[in-house]
Amino acid sequence: MRSNSSVLALAAGLCLSAAAPAFAADAPSHPLDALTAGEIDAAVAILRAAHKVDDASRFPGISLVENSKESVLAWQPGQPFERHARATFTDKGRLYEARVNLTAGTIDEVKEIKDRQPLILFEEFLGASEVVKQDKRWQAAMRKRGYTRYDDIVCAPLTVGPVIDPKFGTMRLLNVPCFDRAGATNHIYGRPIENLMAVVDVAGRKVLEVIDLGVVPIPAEVPNVAYDAATSSRAGVKPVQIVSPGGDNFTISGSSVAWDKWNFHLRVDKRVGPIISRVTWRDGAETRQVAYQINTSEMFVPYMDPRQNWAYRAYMDVGEYGFGALSSPLKPGSDCPANAHYLDAVISDDHGRPITLKNVVCVFERATGNPLWRHYEVFTESLESRPDVELVVRMAPEVGNYDYLLDFTFNRAGEIEVKAGAYGIDATKAVASRTMADKLAKDDTAYGTLIAPNLVGVNHDHYMSFRVDLDVDGQNNRLVKDRFVTRTLTDNPQRRSLWQVESAPVAREQAFPPAHESAWLRVESAGRHNAMANPTSYQFAPGHADLSILAEDEPLQQRASFATMPLWVTRYHPNELYASGVYPNQNRAIEGLPAFVADQEPIENQDIVLWYTLGFRHQTRAEDWPVMPGLWHGFKLRPFNFFDRNPGIDMAEGAVAP
Repeated sequence: MRSNSSVLALAAGLCLSAAAPAFAADAPSHPLDALTAGEIDAAVAILRAAHKVDDASRFPGISLVENSKESVLAWQPGQPFERHARATFTDKGRLYEARVNLTAGTIDEVKEIKDRQPLILFEEFLGASEVVKQDKRWQAAMRKRGYTRYDDIVCAPLTVGPVIDPKFGTMRLLNVPCFDRAGATNHIYGRPIENLMAVVDVAGRKVLEVIDLGVVPIPAEVPNVAYDAATSSRAGVKPVQIVSPGGDNFTISGSSVAWDKWNFHLRVDKRVGPIISRVTWRDGAETRQVAYQINTSEMFVPYMDPRQNWAYRAYMDVGEYGFGALSSPLKPGSDCPANAHYLDAVISDDHGRPITLKNVVCVFERATGNPLWRHYEVFTESLESRPDVELVVRMAPEVGNYDYLLDFTFNRAGEIEVKAGAYGIDATKAVASRTMADKLAKDDTAYGTLIAPNLVGVNHDHYMSFRVDLDVDGQNNRLVKDRFVTRTLTDNPQRRSLWQVESAPVAREQAFPPAHESAWLRVESAGRHNAMANPTSYQFAPGHADLSILAEDEPLQQRASFATMPLWVTRYHPNELYASGVYPNQNRAIEGLPAFVADQEPIENQDIVLWYTLGFRHQTRAEDWPVMPGLWHGFKLRPFNFFDRNPGIDMAEGAVAP
């Protein structure tokens, strides 16, 4: 299911809070600031004045068009800068993109986008649900299941994947399964109305067909009963908190964050969520470039049940729904620690009006409980150790049953770690079996696990593509592969073998298949060296990563081709932003990264971008129910000869972690 608590407010265009403390200032202070409420209004007003839009127009997105990288890097605080917006809008059933010059109050370009579908609108979710409940075929199917009233029925429209049946042509579609939420509060997934689904023509506001595969008993457990254990505390548990008794070590000015020797820009985008930009490190009197931009690009979530009301479920959570649009408020004390600062975000609603999402980003320091560095010298019985403290930027997109936490973490060793945590609730399917001893249990659990009586959690994958634009001491970089090669020694009686490093630059754009050799990749400066004359660089350290094992000719997979490879490298182009292309919704075409690397541009001594596939396979289990503990995966960017020595060595004795 793909809906969240922000849906009603977004669909209605309500303002969810007062002006945001960091992101919603009336005037932007940095070229990369997200569009302000006033700028969103201005973009629509300019289009309206030119008779490009009217009251019937709808806006899947209004977002910042970034100025050129060269101009952003050259900009200094206090200098003027231009502002441009990209408005994606529909008018009379057609899709358009407009580039609006907010500084000049003019339209640079308007173009029609044919044979593509944009992000789903929130009013489309609500409208599809209403249409289904009014359909007589659906009502008849519900009567077979004992329902004549629908007050407690929640219908959850879902994107349909790449449209396969030619009878649907280019229609904009949603598939709509439903749940019985009688007696439930914030857990609607315990009683799915299985084997029943409606296919809705969104633009025509009509049900095209009702798919009824037969009645399956509704699970008896009322969903919120599953939370009963959460109403009683474990005995004797004392609170543990992360606090900063001496105050914060970071500052937030506009959208710029400074902590320790790090400085970076932070904004929230309606589609990709948090964007970390202009990452620099203060090295003495010099400010050194590390990364231009780091953010999610796409997420592919395919489910493994082939039945008709499940087979299409292979969501593109970023390109179909929007991580920023579905960002959820963060709860102090559990989502973020007691010392966290909270930030709001401004995005556009379906009507092109600005709305403010409250407390969707938190920034905090965290003592890890580990040393930053240490050594005990046995000969002198002396110990030197310093506490490890991190700065974390966190956001939590809530994409229906799944809650994702995105962390961007900086430490005093010059490292950046990016992690994604999967929380929430399994996508559930009603079955006849109550236990695995039942006669039908083997068939019922062919594509998942019995996680509760009459309830299967369906197996699935998560593949998140991260776009990592490193600029190590500038834009003139190269990607170097360090291979660890075994050397056999034939003339050394003390040693038979060892390994050596063979380093070579990667010449052209490409995808890197799963490694069958021991190797690391580094983004290396083509023009700067440290004190030992080693080229400065940052090493890419991937974490655990599953890759998609679906068939190559699987249509669901083809539009998410990025998930078949762990890493891609491309030459920087400002319009190459999304791993599966700009419009993955209902799209069967192979777009995005395969197209980006098809021309195999040379990348030595160029501005390059890494694209990492963070993948993990979810074999469901009873411990996922009624709500999942978090499962975290990520990757790290580590300085490699970027410094002359350990950059954390200057932490003084007695430094106290907050």
